[in-house]
Amino acid sequence: MSPLTWIAAAAISLLPSSSTLVDPTEVDFATLSGFDFKQGMDLPSEITAYNGTEIKVSGFMATEDGSPGPVSEFLLINDACGCEGTPKINEVIFCYMADGSQVEIDPGVVSVTGTLDVGEEVDYGVVLSLYRMEVTQIDT
Repeated sequence: MSPLTWIAAAAISLLPSSSTLVDPTEVDFATLSGFDFKQGMDLPSEITAYNGTEIKVSGFMATEDGSPGPVSEFLLINDACGCEGTPKINEVIFCYMADGSQVEIDPGVVSVTGTLDVGEEVDYGVVLSLYRMEVTQIDT
């Protein structure tokens, strides 16, 4: 085997095989919102277990100001809310596009894949979010 062939074979062997790639964990808002949130509480362990995990979750897309896009950040809201009323803080994921790209707000239910960040984000004593996601894929 020539040195070049050996180097190429070694490099290929270091690449992840398709069998080692992990599919995102499917999560639903029934799980994410299945507890009564109180500021400063310890979040349930079944929720904190998703911190830093690649997940796939479905919901409605919205912007804070109601604009249709294009946007690099959006809210993903519990699809059980039916887009009516004000969702609870644990029924919203603050999403931002991983690569800084922009998307149009889809009026229907979408599936969003990305890495979830779990925990209170507090500003001036007010909880702004519990869930944030770096989005890598949106499916309609």
